[in-house]
Amino acid sequence: MRLTTENLLIPGIMTEKIQLMPKSQEYLGFLQSSLNKTEVEVRLKCLENVDIEFEAEIVIRSSPCAKEFIVDKMRFSQVSNLLQFYFENDNKIPPGYDYNTILYYRSKPQRFSCLNSVGDHFLEQIPKFGMKVNNPKSKRLADAQFPGINGATIDGGAKDTLTSWHPIQTLPVDAIYLLILRITITKFPADDTKNHTIEAEVQWRGPFGYLSAIDYPLLHFYGFMCIFYTLLALAWLIVCLKHWKDLLRVQFWIGAVILIGMIEKAVFYAEYSNMNQSGKSVEGLLELAELTSCLKRTMAHVLVIIVSVGFGVVKPRLGSTLNQVIAVGMLYFIFCAIEGLTRVSKQTTEAVKEKQIAKMPLALLEICIAWWVFSSLISTMRALRLRRNEVKLSLYLHFTNVLGMGLFIAVLYMFWSLWMHLFQYCMKDWKELWVDTAFWHIFFVQFLL
Repeated sequence: MRLTTENLLIPGIMTEKIQLMPKSQEYLGFLQSSLNKTEVEVRLKCLENVDIEFEAEIVIRSSPCAKEFIVDKMRFSQVSNLLQFYFENDNKIPPGYDYNTILYYRSKPQRFSCLNSVGDHFLEQIPKFGMKVNNPKSKRLADAQFPGINGATIDGGAKDTLTSWHPIQTLPVDAIYLLILRITITKFPADDTKNHTIEAEVQWRGPFGYLSAIDYPLLHFYGFMCIFYTLLALAWLIVCLKHWKDLLRVQFWIGAVILIGMIEKAVFYAEYSNMNQSGKSVEGLLELAELTSCLKRTMAHVLVIIVSVGFGVVKPRLGSTLNQVIAVGMLYFIFCAIEGLTRVSKQTTEAVKEKQIAKMPLALLEICIAWWVFSSLISTMRALRLRRNEVKLSLYLHFTNVLGMGLFIAVLYMFWSLWMHLFQYCMKDWKELWVDTAFWHIFFVQFLL
């Protein structure tokens, strides 16, 4: 039994290879958060011309709880072991969950042969019928309330025989769905000792593209942020040109941070847009976006440190502090890159411990930088008071208050996020998960403003 899922950006096209063995039965689970009217297609591909026959059958069931299928990584192995339970019990839910409605669909078994038929086989149901609504509490099976495809598919409603798009089901509501594919070997050559595989591909094509219901809002968010950073860069350029004779090095540093932020958002938008159109991620693009984000965050932290120590205000030169700033900046970029690349890696659940461990050095460094910044701000403001420079002192007081308030908001949000993710067993507000990603981008922008 295997469960297929991803971290961060969930693809709309999922593939998994299945090893064929005599008289074996394999369960595969595919997780997705889907919008209403999302169409699901299942393709099975024979990779070799061999005299093997197998039977395929799918079950699609819904849950209002994000943690039951997707979010809670600690339950990944449990869900994987429950695939057979989910497949065979259309009116039961696992212990610990409590909800009234299950949308359930089970296809009829279809037999396929890999002899002289290498290529795609579509799992279809003729005539098509919709998902059933089950009530696990009353244990009564309701009549099917949601229609099937009825010929009006996303690709224009062409007949199945005339199109390359063969959806087996149309999902009727926004929900978390688990598709379970069961492969049963019915014929296998007795004298064959080689390993043979087939490829299973599940496509989730929503009304707006391949992005999942959780990820789709981020497409518009990154598009908005691209426009925002472009306008911010133009405004900063105009201000710098207007006061070019009085510019300090800090102003050039701020401009570089804005420029890198604009590039970062453009890369993220390109990745999400491509995923929405093609259903698959461009190799390395998400990693590039994470590295760009790390570079932006590194420069921002270095900028805050330089300002806090009073460079250009009470210190004409950084002196030995420059080496410390460079060392901290390099460490921050390395730790940030390790954490970011580990977080977006495809091996999500197999590397949960590695992902948690990768966060620890970055978190400790963040605490050290915060201590350095606030202790330096106190020293800088003390020097400004001794010099009776009230104008710059008021600016530094305002800067300290902004940093302090930002740190307070960040800590509050982290506690709220931990409560939402760790202490809510169901999490029915899964549609708002995109805010977790958007918050930190908005949080960063407020300091630039």
